[in-house]
Amino acid sequence: MRIHCLLPTAYCLLSFFFSFSQSNQNIPLYREKLLLYEKQLNSKECTIHTSIKPFNNTKELDALSDSIIFCKGRGAKGEGRKKSSNIISANGIFSSEFGYESRRDGYPQATTTESKLHLDGGLSLEGKVKDKLSFNAAFMSGNSSFPSYIDTFISKSNVVPGMGSAYTSPEGMDTHKQGYSYHYYSGYLSYSPNKIFNFQIGKDKHFWGDGYRSLFLSDVSNSFPFLKLSTTIWKFKYVNLFAWMKDVTNPTGFKKDFLNKYGTFHYLSWNATKRINVALFESIIWQGSDNNRSRGFDINYLNPIIFYRPVEYSLGSSDNAFLGFSFKLKVAKKQQFYGQIILDEFLLKEIKAMNGWWGNKQGFQFGFKSFDLFTLKNLSFQTEINAVRPYTYSHGSVQQNYANYNQPLAHPLGANFAESVSFLNYRYKKFVLQAEFLYANYGKDKDTLNYGGNIFISYIKNRPNDYGNKFFQGLKTNLLYTKLKVSYYLIPSADLLAEAGVALRQEKNSASALSSSFFFIGIKTGIMNRYSDF
Repeated sequence: MRIHCLLPTAYCLLSFFFSFSQSNQNIPLYREKLLLYEKQLNSKECTIHTSIKPFNNTKELDALSDSIIFCKGRGAKGEGRKKSSNIISANGIFSSEFGYESRRDGYPQATTTESKLHLDGGLSLEGKVKDKLSFNAAFMSGNSSFPSYIDTFISKSNVVPGMGSAYTSPEGMDTHKQGYSYHYYSGYLSYSPNKIFNFQIGKDKHFWGDGYRSLFLSDVSNSFPFLKLSTTIWKFKYVNLFAWMKDVTNPTGFKKDFLNKYGTFHYLSWNATKRINVALFESIIWQGSDNNRSRGFDINYLNPIIFYRPVEYSLGSSDNAFLGFSFKLKVAKKQQFYGQIILDEFLLKEIKAMNGWWGNKQGFQFGFKSFDLFTLKNLSFQTEINAVRPYTYSHGSVQQNYANYNQPLAHPLGANFAESVSFLNYRYKKFVLQAEFLYANYGKDKDTLNYGGNIFISYIKNRPNDYGNKFFQGLKTNLLYTKLKVSYYLIPSADLLAEAGVALRQEKNSASALSSSFFFIGIKTGIMNRYSDF
């Protein structure tokens, strides 16, 4: 038996609840905001399962000290502990940025300069009923022009990174100058009947991991409808996430090309000691229909028990399955190590043979964080390494790849890469300074052959070799990305900040060399991450 309309129907119920219903509200997936909590979360006395995001404001952050947020009236003793039983509030969302890009393309290099304008805005509505029921809804719409490499991505994918479909300028106008229009909406309904259970339904983003990147589930792609069940008992937290996503591999703009795909995700986190956390992850991705049938949401995957792999085998299924392991180790008072391992395919015989079998599809992450670096309060450092083998996250059926809305569900570089990314952050009163340095190697496809980096291509199609596959195969490319940014909170209670900075990007291989410098200044509401380091 299969359910074709389970998630769509559940998702539609959300709008009904909006009409009558800030307990248990989620902290936005916005890096600068989450950094305010990081040091306290690293305390050995903190029992929050930090790899499961977004955090739940009332349930998970109340116990932290009121020093976690610099803004008076917010934080553990402000925002998280309001005693009002019923609250409904509306807030404006605004983002405006003016940028100036100077880029050099090709051999020989020619310099081009262009101005860029980013502008979008919207409204968010949130509320709570007696500290058990809460909701949030947000809508944004904008028209923006982007740095050249992002513009190239949009023109190929027809997607604005993290926001959804890109709508081009009227015919005959220069899209590079006029920009793209787009719309974004998200929301959820959250209910916590007691301290053990939390139920959420809505359309939003999720992030599982302690790093800047996640090899399990990240907030890179557009939001998607979901049903999430969280259970916290003793030192364990267990999450069931059921998702309804879209495959837009052929982005013509017609609805018939927006194909349904579904996913179910399990995450079991265990605080083994005050300093050690370990977790297990699994997921299954399957397509909603093919040439022979309309499948819908498979009721077999509603099984809430980890692991799914035996279920998948019992069904004789060719669905896309993943397993993962993560850890976090708190060292001394102000340092931590963390990491992830993702297994798409694993055959021990082939691993031992070390012969580069194409089906050895795995990835790993290893990272380090330090707080109050050099005894300077609020100076933090983070560095991590991510590496994913060729063909990981892809599938024989493109519709079953590990992606949503033409962007990966995990790392934005897809597969066949290794990356090092580091951050230095400093907060002084309402000022936040951030420096980012990223270096990556990855292999691009060439000569119409699929070398395993593009997860939107079937791994059956044009694969040159079954054996002898290795990292960076194909057209080996180097990426260097550096960003310096300073932010100032104009209205901390509304997360409204002004920022200015510069981003330098260089992509180089034997066929081309592309480099750009992007200077920007703007004002925005910090409610979500928008990634440009890819």
